[in-house]
Amino acid sequence: MLPVGGRAFSSIRFFGKRNTRQRLNKGAIKMADQLLLLQYLRSFAAAMGDSYDITEVSYELSDQVTNALEVTGAGVSVADDEGKLRFVTATSQPIVEVEKAQEEGQEGPCYEAFTTQRPVVVSDLKGSEWTGYATTAAQQGLRAVIGYPLSRRKVRLGAINVYDDGPRDWTDEDLDVVGVFADMATAYLVRVTELAETAELAVQLQGALDSRIVIEQAKGILANEYGIGVDEAFKLLRHHSRSQNIKLAQIADAVVNLGLRLPNSDR
Repeated sequence: MLPVGGRAFSSIRFFGKRNTRQRLNKGAIKMADQLLLLQYLRSFAAAMGDSYDITEVSYELSDQVTNALEVTGAGVSVADDEGKLRFVTATSQPIVEVEKAQEEGQEGPCYEAFTTQRPVVVSDLKGSEWTGYATTAAQQGLRAVIGYPLSRRKVRLGAINVYDDGPRDWTDEDLDVVGVFADMATAYLVRVTELAETAELAVQLQGALDSRIVIEQAKGILANEYGIGVDEAFKLLRHHSRSQNIKLAQIADAVVNLGLRLPNSDR
């Protein structure tokens, strides 16, 4: 856990702290869109009520933000015990590759959002100063991104990246929606771990990093076993996890270490 702090970068667009609840209440989002947003928020809240595991909450956060904004996908990174960002979840294989590039180079919108503790908005990554990250994003067909910090008071967990596959002029409302989900997830995780013990948060963060590795291995095994893409393999894992009410990391571990193969009904 690191103290909140940061520095400004003149070459990127970033925002200060935002009162998203006040903006949404003022009708910045149309009523029909608000009702749909509430539906996603209810789903997210219900999922968090089942578990405070960082991996599970991070996947739900990525899924619900992707659905609410109708974007290509999202990825979540958390800080390890040395303060370096490492990605733990991604909604598709292209985003896995981009998040890996960000982790390896310790550069990109997620890194900037985490470092400055401010949302970072990029309408088009073409010509970005993050050359390695931007090159990988272009190769994976991703052009626009929001980086949003996951922090509460003096606790910094990490950040979320939200991606779209073409240039996009992100609106204030887009940023507000990301903020609502991000703040909910962060507040929930921090509060629950505070009620347990402070050391539990560090254990959870490390567990999320370890889970990422076994989930990636399980995706590869299932993809090879069934002759499908890794994104489809990931959907199988998620479906089995939800239908059996078992943590995703536990399902993945069973695939990798116990030879679990999913029943035909899951395919």
